[in-house]
Amino acid sequence: MYDVLIIGGGLVGSSLACALEPLGLRVGMVEATPGTGHGASGPPAFDERNLALAAASLNALDALGVLSRLATPPAPIRRIHVSRRGDLGAVRLDAREFGRDAFGGVVVARDLGAALEARLAGLATLRRHRPAVLTGLEVGEDHVEVAVSGVGPDAGTESRLHARLLVAADGTASPVRSAMGIATDDHDYGQTLFVCSLAAARAPDGTAWERFSDSGPIALLPRPDGHYGAIIGVPTEDADAVAEFPDADYLALFQQRFGGRAGRLIRAAGAAATRSVVALPGSSWRRAWCWSEMPPRPCTRSAPRASTSVCATR
Repeated sequence: MYDVLIIGGGLVGSSLACALEPLGLRVGMVEATPGTGHGASGPPAFDERNLALAAASLNALDALGVLSRLATPPAPIRRIHVSRRGDLGAVRLDAREFGRDAFGGVVVARDLGAALEARLAGLATLRRHRPAVLTGLEVGEDHVEVAVSGVGPDAGTESRLHARLLVAADGTASPVRSAMGIATDDHDYGQTLFVCSLAAARAPDGTAWERFSDSGPIALLPRPDGHYGAIIGVPTEDADAVAEFPDADYLALFQQRFGGRAGRLIRAAGAAATRSVVALPGSSWRRAWCWSEMPPRPCTRSAPRASTSVCATR
């Protein structure tokens, strides 16, 4: 019997496993991928995407013993510049004006995944079930029974796990949510986001750029490797054509949409696409789980975050 069973070994599930270590609980984690130690690349979330993390998130990763395991320290975000194509004016933020060295930092998801993997390897109270996927669950009075099945080389192996608390950290298309019968309200923004690394004639200076246009959002983030992490949104109906662009055409599209604020862009590499869809719990579940509808309770450090994240789905 586990005290806590986590379904999903991505950023959320892995971070939770690290955070639970000091409590001495029996923790299990079910992961669909075999992990980097088996010649695999780890969970799909740990790819070439660029993660802009607020200072509070970096502090949390540091407290969990993850930040020090990054191969390269996060690239600091010292300035933020937000504009809209065709409009006058812009929003400019400078961390020094707020008495800070930086608002946060940028890490590559792949590098963060490697650091989390290194930290998880040292957790004595964690048992990892991988590669395996959830195939069913039953909720009892005081525990949850979970059926998991092996995948890949372990296909056909099945086991049943028991836990007092089940945590669903298994992504947007959550099998746990589906098994619990929790419906969702999906909103498709009609955008496909392309993510890649860009080199510019002028090296990043700690500015994070965000620009909006009628065709979709664009962002340039300073990466730890001295390049920019680039994100560009295109209408979904144009995504297939953009995916076939050679690097030179992709670079020209980005430069045309973004302009010359960050200097001349000279090289693009590793463009990958992801569909922009948000799934929120259905209205009945939003009401049931909204923090603000629970009885009043004294505020703790985590309560404001929980209130914000849960109530935002109303």
